[in-house]
Amino acid sequence: MLSNTKHDGYFLYHSIGMYPGKEEELAAATAEFAKVWAAPDDKQWGYVLLKRQDFIDYWRRIINVPKGSMTTCESVTDGMHKLMRALPDGQLRGKRVLVAEDCFPSMHFLLAGLAPKMGFTLDTVPKREDASWVEPDDFMESWGRDVGLALLTWVTSTASARVDLAPLVAHGRAMGSMIGVDITQAAGLIPFDAMNPKVDFTLSTSLKWMCGTPGAGILYVEKALARELQPEARGWFSQNNPFSWDLDKFEYAPDIRRFDSGTPGSVAAVASLPALKWHAAQDHAELASWNRELVDLIIKRADALNLPLHSPRDPDRRGGSVMLRFPDKAEAAAVVGALGVEGLSVDFRGQLLRLSPGNVTAKSMIDDVFDLTDEVMARRRRRFAGQGISPEVKGSNMSSSDVLGALGGMLLSGDIKIVDCSAQLGPDTPILNLPTDFAVNTPKVEIHKISEYDADGPFFAWNWLKLGEHSGTHFDAPHHWISGKDHTDGYTDTLDMQRIMAPVNVIDCSAESEADNDFLLTAEHVKAWEREHGDINPGEWVVMRTDWDKRAHDAALFLNDDPDPHEDGSHSPGPTTDCIDYLLSKGIVGWGTQCIGTDAGMAGKFSPPYPAHNYLHRDNCFGLASLCNLDQLPPKGAILIAAPLKIDQGTGSPIRAMALVTKV
Repeated sequence: MLSNTKHDGYFLYHSIGMYPGKEEELAAATAEFAKVWAAPDDKQWGYVLLKRQDFIDYWRRIINVPKGSMTTCESVTDGMHKLMRALPDGQLRGKRVLVAEDCFPSMHFLLAGLAPKMGFTLDTVPKREDASWVEPDDFMESWGRDVGLALLTWVTSTASARVDLAPLVAHGRAMGSMIGVDITQAAGLIPFDAMNPKVDFTLSTSLKWMCGTPGAGILYVEKALARELQPEARGWFSQNNPFSWDLDKFEYAPDIRRFDSGTPGSVAAVASLPALKWHAAQDHAELASWNRELVDLIIKRADALNLPLHSPRDPDRRGGSVMLRFPDKAEAAAVVGALGVEGLSVDFRGQLLRLSPGNVTAKSMIDDVFDLTDEVMARRRRRFAGQGISPEVKGSNMSSSDVLGALGGMLLSGDIKIVDCSAQLGPDTPILNLPTDFAVNTPKVEIHKISEYDADGPFFAWNWLKLGEHSGTHFDAPHHWISGKDHTDGYTDTLDMQRIMAPVNVIDCSAESEADNDFLLTAEHVKAWEREHGDINPGEWVVMRTDWDKRAHDAALFLNDDPDPHEDGSHSPGPTTDCIDYLLSKGIVGWGTQCIGTDAGMAGKFSPPYPAHNYLHRDNCFGLASLCNLDQLPPKGAILIAAPLKIDQGTGSPIRAMALVTKV
């Protein structure tokens, strides 16, 4: 977690959930469990099973269900699977199972897989054209008497759209269907009563507004229905008396315990108890009111920025989250990255920005979120070359032809020198080594002679080459990485050539990299550099000077692979995730290093892995690797030219990188 993460800037209740003192209480609960479990006696099980029952009882009170009707499960998907496989053989055969297109995708994956095995047809009610959620009227229209089971999503994860359950359940009863509800996206924030309207089963998790841990899911099954079900996974805890071990006399427990199978996993329940106890002590109406007030402010600020609302505007049709639609995925990702650098916790899915303000979220943080969002989007609108004019040129009397003429004269006079930023390309060029069980490696560079003033060519000399696109000093096009695969201009033959020549910011990390081969450049380092040298502007290159090129004479020294083959990495400097997030928020054209790749050697162990590759190419930005002679460039003031070969659908290319530098 970033050291500057702000609790009052937390907007992730759709994902995890936060409450005051969570870390301390969670640590105390797990430490107590560790102490009891590690004791050299046999008292552990009484403690663990009692804690698990406490967890269940807190949850029962949240959704108002009787004893013996709720058990634990690992997730909503796991709970749904348990229920489906417990149904009497053939009960759904020849019938339809009805879900909405905006149900939790994992549920759809599960049901689609079970359909051919159980003989039912999965019917997915679609969203209307250009709609953000499935309309309840459309769901009911598809709900006929041939629907054996309908799974309702109370609040959607994609739009935070909430359905009124009463008319849907009433319709389902008239159709004679079994009815279940996934309440995950609003449980703990918006009151839910499984008895009103009465449903057959309910699924949820302790994450999100309940502030619990992963693995702490719940399954409620109506008591009469539960007695008719025979869970497929059955074990000693499925019985009324778990210690009844007569192999020929297994009998299901008369209540929900029949779903418990073997020894129940309890650690997630133990770890989630502090959050449930905190939640039970709160004024729930006040929690919901605070959320609604903050969401209304979010919508107001989004409207001012012309960010389309992807959630219902009517608060009575909305959960506790709000989704905003950005122009594209890269824009949403860049904004979220920039917010994260400043300690504001927001996330995105595709082009949707998702905000869920809760009890620790401060009202003032909403302005911080949208002020920074506005700033980042404005910078990024200027990031493509040709879309802005520098203040120096704009304020002068020089025309573009005057500027080019002056530049030509300075090149001829030597007042501007060209620094070669490329390594020699040949058989001894270091090539990236990837684990053999991970990927096929690029072969070494080969140079083969065709002729040299001889019988094969008496008047000329020439060679043919065998080399990879990413050999030596090279250019990474967006299509090089899976995150950039959808950019139509992301190949070396389709990219915008206006972008490959731009001012370059050179961040000197040579001393740090010499002292620590695993040195990581952070967003804070970059900000400190900007305070000394000036802002990084939209459309500019940023390169990390490490003087790693001085190792290029020795491939082993240059690659610096870890001697342990199980480490799957090397020791070379590079950027952190937050560094790349920050640079993309500045609207850069690309990022370069003097090492074998644009990421740190051990970046495969980062979260996410390889952030430079992952984030840069997602953002349609470029990468440069194995650059040389960056020690000859000033921190600011040089122009970098990095032109790749125009390879048909090329993902990269060796380059002759050059920098124009004013002669001192």
